[in-house]
Amino acid sequence: MTLYRIFFLNHLKSIIHAHTITAADDAKAVDDAHKVPRDAVSCDLWDAKRLVARFDGRNGGMIQPS
Repeated sequence: MTLYRIFFLNHLKSIIHAHTITAADDAKAVDDAHKVPRDAVSCDLWDAKRLVARFDGRNGGMIQPS
């Protein structure tokens, strides 16, 4: 199992809070991240120093990582 972090970002791209999840792989982490309530402009899902996915905080849709 891998530890992933979800960072909740405001409109200035500053972290307003974070949440950790564990998952067997990226696909499961993305699925689990969709289940976490979001109250942010956007959310980033990270595996250590690797950006896995970026989500629109308002509707939860995935944005391609940059």
